[in-house]
Order: sequence, then C-alpha cells, then structure tokens
Amino acid sequence: MRLLLYADDIVLLAERRRDLQDMLDIVTSYSKKWRFRVNPKKGKSEVMLFGRKPRKTKHERKWCLAGVDIQETDSYKYLGVDLVSSLNFKKLKSRLVADARKRMMLVWAMGMRRGELPVEHCCRVWNALVRPVLEYGAVVWGDVKWEEAEGVQREMGKMILGCSSSMANEVVLGELGWWTLKARRDLLRLKFWGKIVCSMSPSRLVKQVYAHSRARYDAGQKNRWCKYTHALLTELGMEETWLQGKHDGDEKAWDKQLREKIHVREEREWLERMQTKPKLRTYMTLKHELTFEHYLTYDDIQARHVMTRLRGGTNELRIETGRYPITNRDRRLEIHERICLLCLSGEIEDEKHFVLNCTVYEDLRKKMFDVVKRMMLKEREEIEDVLNTEIGKERIFRELMAARVEEYEASAALCNVALAYCKAAMKRRKHIVTYLDQKT
Repeated sequence: MRLLLYADDIVLLAERRRDLQDMLDIVTSYSKKWRFRVNPKKGKSEVMLFGRKPRKTKHERKWCLAGVDIQETDSYKYLGVDLVSSLNFKKLKSRLVADARKRMMLVWAMGMRRGELPVEHCCRVWNALVRPVLEYGAVVWGDVKWEEAEGVQREMGKMILGCSSSMANEVVLGELGWWTLKARRDLLRLKFWGKIVCSMSPSRLVKQVYAHSRARYDAGQKNRWCKYTHALLTELGMEETWLQGKHDGDEKAWDKQLREKIHVREEREWLERMQTKPKLRTYMTLKHELTFEHYLTYDDIQARHVMTRLRGGTNELRIETGRYPITNRDRRLEIHERICLLCLSGEIEDEKHFVLNCTVYEDLRKKMFDVVKRMMLKEREEIEDVLNTEIGKERIFRELMAARVEEYEASAALCNVALAYCKAAMKRRKHIVTYLDQKT
C-alpha cells in the first residue's frame, strides 16, 4: 500500500480491494479525529482500477468513504496528467494539443500577427508559452511518435515565417533551427534519467520505482520505460553510460553532452529527409546546418517573407507554379517547359534565373551589385570576373540566397541588400504578371 500527498490531493494506492477499503476507512477516521471534511461527491473522490476488467457484482463494485458510497471511474487527472484504466495517454495528448492550439492563437494575437514582434522573440514566446504545454509530463510518456504535436509546431513555425501552408516541413525547421518535438522529449527523458541515477535520494519513491524497474529489465522482463531509455542511449553512442548506471560530470555537463548528441542526430535525419523531396532542390544547396537563419532578423517583413519563399520553394516562379494545372483541361508542365514568360529568353524561370539572369530586373540587379562592390572595394575586380562565368554565378547565387557572402566576410548590410533586391524584383514581377493577365 502507498500514499501520495500533494497540496490538498490524496492518492491511495493498493493492490487488493480489501486493502484499499481499509485505507479509505483510515482516512475517514483521521478526518473525524482532526475535524476536517472529506468530499465524497463524484469528481472529487473516486476509485479507479488498473490492469483488470471491471467487477460485475454490486458488492465488489461498492466503495465507501466518510459513510458515503463513492463511484468508480475510467479516467483520473492527477497533477495535470490524465490517467486511464487502459494505461495509455491518448486522452492526455488530445487535451494537450487542444490547449497548445488555444495558447498558440492567443500569443499570435499579441503583436505577432502584425509583425510587430521580431522573429527571434516569436521563437522565445513559442519556447516559453506554447511548447511547454506539449511537453508536460513527457519524461513519462514521451517515447512515442506524436504527429499531432509536430503539426502544431510546424503550424506555428509557418506563421512566424510568414510562408504558405504548403511549405516543406524541413524548411520550417531548418530556417528556425528547431528540433522535432520528439527530439525535445528525448532530451527531457535523458535529463530526467540522469537526475534519477545521480542526484536523487534513495528514499524518493521515483528512485525506488526506477531501481525496481531496472532490476526487472536487467533480468529480461518487460519494462517499456527502461527499454526505451536504454535504446535511446545506445542510438546516441552512449550505451556505456547505461551499463554504468550513471553519467560522468555535473548536471550542466550532462545537459550539454545530450544536446550535442541529439543535435547531431537531428541534423543528420533532417538532411536525409530533404534528399527525398525534389521540391527542395535549391534549399539543399543553401542550407546544410540546422541553425537559425540570420536574415530572419531583418526589419523588413515583406523582404523576409519573399526570401523565405524563394529559398523554400513555395514562390510564384514558373518552376513552382508549373507543377499545378490551372484548370482540369490543363496538364502539369515538365521542368523544361516552365520557361520565363517575362524576358522571353527561353530559360527556365527558377530561382537562379530570377536572381541573376532575367533581364526584366537588370536595373535592380545592377544597383544591388554596385552596392556590394562599394562595400568590398578590394575584391571589386574579382567580383566582376566571377559574374562572367557560370561557376562564379552559381557561387554568387548561393551566397545571395543564403543572405550572406562568406568569402568576403559580409556584414549585415550585405544581407539587407540581397533581401531588398528580392523584394523589389518580386514586386515588379507581380505587377507585370497582373498587367499581362488583364491584357489576355
């Protein structure tokens, strides 16, 4: 028999019916002695059975507290976690997703929707006010895949980036430098494990439960929590830590080690997922690390949005719009058919053509490179030579679309120049396309 006490909540645990009723009688006697009242009403005091079918006889289903019969229930909420008799967490996860969505829409209305809050601050709001809802109690149940929660995070990311709902999930995570929520739960799990084995007192119930579970697992018996923790440490190349039963170093060092290991895994899996999506042909040449992109700190909201869409493959260029038939009679255009209708050069209207080659934006492009040359006087001749070769153009394209020119140690001003060009060129393109549509 066990007893859990937290504030004014009392939880009685017993393996047999008679033991539980005896504990209820003791609570009744104690309340009479110290003159406080126990509320036996439904929803306040109930009995919940785990791991067995409901009893059928009235006698076996009868429970008494403070002289009043109390009811059995199929679910019970303790310290914010929904426990059900079937021993799964579906009800809890459904409630957490609903709560997270409500909170997400509330914080979205607090200056984020109008763009008044910088992207970095939007991420902090997500990390502080919304994500913790989805991670509540995750050290216990977080070993499962949870696509609904991942969807909430991606939805919030797309709102922050100002991109369309069709933006690839890998781009959302890549631009913001976010892990999947599954990776976050893995981190929380291993941090909690480290706390149990290294700093928790043996008198703590949690420590005793873990010791019992570990002994059963080592003896070859089933234990889901220990099995997943062992598998996770093995996957991260840390099985020796599991075998030792503790980690080396203090809590901060353990946290740092875990973050580094999990980040390497997340980055590798993120790159592998991108390889399976042809739509990310440009993005894969620009982005190789799962880190926050500096251009998102730019003040001009529209310029940021244009750059994100160009990088992520959800832009208005024909390389993308040609994927989708306009009417049922139309067909999807092959890649070589998605030519630029503005400059009539016969080239495919992709991101590289838009940034470097389309003559419609030649004056804007000249202004951009004039600014770049003035900012880098020593490399001026080299830049002019580079623009005259295909290899050089490819390099300049990657640098501009990545919103940085690494070879020239570009400052934040260079990032602003690239963003301003993309914004002005896309605005001009939209006006020309609208004019042509009206003519036809």
